[in-house]
Amino acid sequence: MVGVRIRGIYSTALTKLLLDHGFEIVQPSEVIKKRFGFPDSEEAEIQPSLNVHSRVDRQGVIISGDEASLEKIIQVLRSDLDDAIFRNLLVTPLQANSWGFMKSENSLRSLSIQSLEGGSLYRLDVEFPSLSKTRLDEIRASVTPTVTGHHYYKACGGRISFLVDIAERMLGEGCPRSEVESLLQENVWSMLPRERSRISISHIKIWGQKFNLGLAEVAKFQRRSGKLILLRRFFKKGIYDGLQVSKDEGDFAVSEFTIGSLSFRTRYFSRDSSYKGTYININTPVEVYPSGVRYVDLEVDVCVWPDGRIKTIDDEKLEEAVSLGLISEKLAEISKREVEKVLNSISLEEERDAYNLLQTT
Repeated sequence: MVGVRIRGIYSTALTKLLLDHGFEIVQPSEVIKKRFGFPDSEEAEIQPSLNVHSRVDRQGVIISGDEASLEKIIQVLRSDLDDAIFRNLLVTPLQANSWGFMKSENSLRSLSIQSLEGGSLYRLDVEFPSLSKTRLDEIRASVTPTVTGHHYYKACGGRISFLVDIAERMLGEGCPRSEVESLLQENVWSMLPRERSRISISHIKIWGQKFNLGLAEVAKFQRRSGKLILLRRFFKKGIYDGLQVSKDEGDFAVSEFTIGSLSFRTRYFSRDSSYKGTYININTPVEVYPSGVRYVDLEVDVCVWPDGRIKTIDDEKLEEAVSLGLISEKLAEISKREVEKVLNSISLEEERDAYNLLQTT
């Protein structure tokens, strides 16, 4: 039996998930003892095979342990969490991080996780995008009162995380769920970006690199639909990646996001509002945080040009991510279905007129 020590915002859900798959929970916190009815025992000396703790950004977990135990937990997480992303960390005596991947399926070696020199410690970074957070919410709810969106709210941190604790205490005391969640949503909404504010766009790559696409002005944020329209202006010349169209001084971009959507569109225009093309990104479900928009880019994209040409690009990178074990086959299939949905929805007229999204209604 594999012994696991778990700490952080995903503790309850992961404890339940792993118990259901035959893992042993070692050194549980007092809260976990109470929730699962674990007896008090002299177990401090028991050393776990795996240690799991939240990442600093609260968007997933870091798992460390021996190779065989990591193989088992990877299988469980991959089978239960559709959009979980698995990245390796190379641990050296100097604690320097390195990346590297090998092409073999369904094994720890496919992630090329490297061990400490003459030792057996391995470390793995697991990201939990929106679908994974939602599934972990469901698992947690089977153990203790849980608000819809619990792990998303906890990932927000700060006051929002504190408000979730209060809301769930109210649920535990028998307060009506509809009233509790409505009150929580009202408070959270007040802390999300507002129209005319400037926010960041966090573009996370499957491999782990993080790109900030720059500050964008919130032109619209529709609460009921979850639609967010962002405006960016460009002051330097360059090339729009994918489209391979020139970027000129005075150009502007209109990006259209919807919370929970598996894609978003960015339309580019010249200073005089002439349409230059559309770049449609395929991604994990869009999340909006107080500081901005966040998603994991799934590599494949769709480009639209003013002359009506439409092209899907970088789909081979999605297949590579599957072959390397970073994402599941299921997530790749979800992405492919989204591509088909996007291709069937494109209207050149709507793309050309997208700057009208900036107009108030």
